[in-house]
Amino acid sequence: MKTSLKILIGLALLALYLLSLVSMTSALVIDSVIMDSEGISPGETADIEIGLKNNGEEDVSDVSVYLDLKDIPFAPFDSSSEFGIDEIREGKTKYAKFEIIALSNAKSQTYKIPVEISYNEEDVVKIKNSLISINVNSEPVIGVLGEDDLLIKGRESEVVIKIINKGLSDIRFLEVEVGSSSYFNLLSQKNVYVGDLDSDDFDSVDFNVFFKNSVSDNFNFPVVLKYQDAFNNKYEKSFDVQLKVYSKDKAIELGLIEKSNTSLYFGGVVVLVVGFFGYRWWRKRKRLKKVNGSNEEF
Repeated sequence: MKTSLKILIGLALLALYLLSLVSMTSALVIDSVIMDSEGISPGETADIEIGLKNNGEEDVSDVSVYLDLKDIPFAPFDSSSEFGIDEIREGKTKYAKFEIIALSNAKSQTYKIPVEISYNEEDVVKIKNSLISINVNSEPVIGVLGEDDLLIKGRESEVVIKIINKGLSDIRFLEVEVGSSSYFNLLSQKNVYVGDLDSDDFDSVDFNVFFKNSVSDNFNFPVVLKYQDAFNNKYEKSFDVQLKVYSKDKAIELGLIEKSNTSLYFGGVVVLVVGFFGYRWWRKRKRLKKVNGSNEEF
């Protein structure tokens, strides 16, 4: 008898506990989040509809939905950050509508927006906190420049290419490839892997190149950049990097390189050698004449 009583008491306590959990469960849940685009760029706006479903057994009233935007780069646009709904009946869904703008400092990533929902259920004010997500997708803005290194026709030169990430989106898996041309021979690797390049940052790669004499003084050096953005969208863009290529004579004329005196030195050495052997030949003849002259006297 005592055992049965204990079991009954235990079951009763369990039922009360389960009922308390049910009563603590929020009647309103976020049923859906609808946006007019998959993501927005800095300076663009987006319409957001948050579906609120009443899963409770009673109607709820005085529903207020608040977007907490203070710590993220968004702001309300032509609307408030709070939306009110008079009533949501049992089992029904209504939508809280907002229009927001992504601020200029918003980077390409997924942002979590805190959502606070308050409502009245059976004269009791209840509050529910949740999160929704929104993607900022800014296409990378990339720049390519040639460094001011001395490039000479007819000899090996080092071409340094500077890549600048000018946009708000980080660049991933960056690879630089040299295009083909009949005006130079590539003496180093064709591809250089850079990796990640953060927003407002730069990196440089270099290639060993032999420029032919037929190349123009202002030459467009072809490069291809392959990379991905923060959401793994792939890009491939071609650039013509303007380079200044000098002939040897022009570089000497401008004082960029020193004139080689090798031929002058070689000519001097030849003159000295010829003079040395000429002098020895002259001395030898002079001695022979002197000896022959002495023999004739006897």
